[in-house]
Amino acid sequence: MFYRFVRAVGWVVMHLFFRFRITGLENIPKEGAFLLCANHISAFDPIVLAVFTKRQLRFMAKKELFKRRLFSWFLRSMGAFPIDRKAAADMQAYRTSMELLKNGEGMIIFSQGTRMKDFDNAKGGVALFALKSGAPIIPTGIWSKYRFMSKIHINVGSAISMDEHEGKKVKTELIEEVMSTVIERVSQLTK
Repeated sequence: MFYRFVRAVGWVVMHLFFRFRITGLENIPKEGAFLLCANHISAFDPIVLAVFTKRQLRFMAKKELFKRRLFSWFLRSMGAFPIDRKAAADMQAYRTSMELLKNGEGMIIFSQGTRMKDFDNAKGGVALFALKSGAPIIPTGIWSKYRFMSKIHINVGSAISMDEHEGKKVKTELIEEVMSTVIERVSQLTK
């Protein structure tokens, strides 16, 4: 209920400050697990994606954002959970992600790990989650200057299915193969 309220308010506020060009929203599954993998150029990105996606999305946020009690409550209410970006592998964040996908939820993953212009440096977490869970990856490109009344472009691409990899052992080479496809598709969607 709270999520829907905030999403509705966010929709109004976003339309007061920005203009939008959105394509491909029909590519977001109406049910079942999926990983919406987008480039990350602004702190507004998760808000924009949540506002225009009809399903509630879950996402990781750096653990430092959860230090203040009220903001931590807000983030958790909006579907966020903490990740330690300094740890080589945050097993709690991994387990939470896998549990969410097992329960058929949708997640936003910013594979760059932080805001940056190029998607070439994307990390392999989204491929690992997809291969382990079988959830499709929905490549998404965002670009904007995020200035008052500027246009925000969102392109949602068709799903990258994990069906052809089912039953394969998840090794570095396979993760790199899937990430190569993800990087190519997200990069195309940001043009």
